Amino acid sequence: MGFKFKQFTIEHDACAMKVGTDSIMLGSWVEAKNAQRILDIGTGSGLLAIMLAQKTQDTCLIDGIDIDAAAITQAKDNARNCPWTARLTFEHISLQQFPLTTGYDLIVSNPPYFSINISANKTQSTKNRLNARQTIALDHPTLLKEVNKHLSSKGKFYCVLPLDVANTFTADAESEGLYCTRELQVQPKYQSNVTRLLLEFSRKKTIKTCEKLSIYNHLDSYSNEYITLCKDYYFNF
Repeated sequence: MGFKFKQFTIEHDACAMKVGTDSIMLGSWVEAKNAQRILDIGTGSGLLAIMLAQKTQDTCLIDGIDIDAAAITQAKDNARNCPWTARLTFEHISLQQFPLTTGYDLIVSNPPYFSINISANKTQSTKNRLNARQTIALDHPTLLKEVNKHLSSKGKFYCVLPLDVANTFTADAESEGLYCTRELQVQPKYQSNVTRLLLEFSRKKTIKTCEKLSIYNHLDSYSNEYITLCKDYYFNF
């Protein structure tokens, strides 16, 4: 059963990582209005690429790449069934092997979060899920080095990360000349600790703007700010 959005549906049964709140928030938060070329790293089902197709101009071309062949097949199917088919291209290839072309105006990624867990890996996961969740095939310094290669001079890079790895990631980004310019701190509900950070990086160092968002309110319903962020996509908002 696919995940139905207002203007498209995402089938994700063949993907290691299913449609989730992190990607929906990230795709909603990205400022992409003027982008003409977008790269989605680790595209999975194609969700972020298709979300960004909805919010960009008809001239914007979007590429999605992933090392999971089954995910790319599903992303292509999802693209064929959405209104922006002609602007979406998906390729089964690693970021490290992806050829350099004209720089991208915008690069987006919901990257692997966790360090390699050897003991858990022996029993708990398939290979494609391990690659999607853990930094096995693409560690964060390598991701940032490759983003730096593919990003245009005025381009922006967006990602979502757990709070506990975001500081190290931001420091690694600065060593590549990428500076965090916007940050959205996400907490599951009011009074909860922040668990996720949505981050925007630019080559130009400016004063970082920070905002905070709670997904749920005190009644365990979606908060008004979460609904406002995601209302262009969620079917029931």
